[in-house]
Amino acid sequence: MSTDRNSIKADLLKVLTEFRDDWEYTDEITESTGVFGDMGFESIDLVALGSAIEDHYNQSLPFAEFLMNATEQQVSDITIGNLLDFLTENLHDGKASA
Repeated sequence: MSTDRNSIKADLLKVLTEFRDDWEYTDEITESTGVFGDMGFESIDLVALGSAIEDHYNQSLPFAEFLMNATEQQVSDITIGNLLDFLTENLHDGKASA
């Protein structure tokens, strides 16, 4: 399984599309889309998304640290771009991360 940014983005959009079925959000999802402000996620939804991503990649990821860092930095919303950066840094396919 490839872990380059474009592949991760495609995977993330696929998982988000499955989640989007539960919400009224119908706009295009871009890297600037906020999961809370734009998509209407609650904190528990982001936790569930994290679990779905871990299941997709069959890997444990440090989502708790990611969320704590966002809180500590007083990030007003987590964007799809933020999630992509996190996944690009933390997913491993047997090669060293760049």
